[in-house]
Amino acid sequence: MLASKTVVALAVSLPALLVLLLIVLVGADPSSSCATTVSGSGLQGATGASIDGLSEGQLQLARNGVAIGKQRGESDSVILAELAAQAAESTLRNLANPSVPDSLRYSNDGLGHDGDSVGPHQLRVSVWGSVGIDTLMNPIYQINWFYDHADKIPDRDRMAPADLAQAVEAAKVNAYAGQLNLAQQLYAQFANIAPASMPAAQAGQPATGCGTNGSGAPLPAGASAFGAAVIAAAEKWIGTPYVWGGGDQTGPTGGGFDCSGLTLYAIYQASGGRLRLAHFTQSQQDDPAAQVVPFGQRQPGDLIFFTSPGESSSHHVVIYYGRNDQGQDLVLHAPETGQTVTIAPLWKGDRLDVRRFSTPANPETEEGKRL
Repeated sequence: MLASKTVVALAVSLPALLVLLLIVLVGADPSSSCATTVSGSGLQGATGASIDGLSEGQLQLARNGVAIGKQRGESDSVILAELAAQAAESTLRNLANPSVPDSLRYSNDGLGHDGDSVGPHQLRVSVWGSVGIDTLMNPIYQINWFYDHADKIPDRDRMAPADLAQAVEAAKVNAYAGQLNLAQQLYAQFANIAPASMPAAQAGQPATGCGTNGSGAPLPAGASAFGAAVIAAAEKWIGTPYVWGGGDQTGPTGGGFDCSGLTLYAIYQASGGRLRLAHFTQSQQDDPAAQVVPFGQRQPGDLIFFTSPGESSSHHVVIYYGRNDQGQDLVLHAPETGQTVTIAPLWKGDRLDVRRFSTPANPETEEGKRL
């Protein structure tokens, strides 16, 4: 949560205890179920919405803030408070945190650095971590957490949304009023969601967002923080149509992605906008920021380029996803016309070249590749 909160001062005054708590509370196996009882289950799939400055991932989190609020029967003002809180705490992103290394093992929308806070509501692991990191990294759980705590506040429906957000988040300074215009815009975008059309949450069943895909899902073992961010950026578009020439640094264009459009998007997002690749496979393969990696040393998040026998330029690029339970290599990619972004087994026959990217220390050192 916001650094001004009272609990922050307490936590940082006990560093040894904090480290011990982190070890005990977040030692969950990311391959475990992440089943948790929630009152609202949320929605999956593309939003079909567009708001200037917001990515599809941010819109999905906002939509679930509205959908879960409606499913639970919350008032409009309480839902606005939840949206304003997400916007202020995380800019509507499911954030991992390098101070909580286990959080990097879950699909996320980027990295936060506020103490040991994670997720869209920036819940502190040292305070709320008894549920396990697999649950804390589940954005559906965090949205329900907000509503659970809001429901305990008397007269919540008569409070100003910013004041309610401040009361739930326990911030000394009310930082939520400045997000109300955005919260109202987001609420208007998704206000027509009908609770009856949403799947009912079942006790003990994985909440939306848990499982093999989706924000908060376990990432393949062996991924670096950057590689994990590449996968997290790309996999939220699983099911999006292949469109030749589709995709740029902001998301799909023309209704979808082609192979290099998906990879340039993922690398741009993972680097915080500091690596902008060309929309052409061979140019990406030859990019000065690309590290040549032997095939035997591939790691999740690396790009693999395919070159046909006798050809000098690659014709396809995929994101290496890791291995399944049978040891089979998997890739995440936009295959071809008529198909959608998917995870599939790695195939052989072409020459395979592996390239690894990382966030540059100095964004000015790669001319033409940085904004």
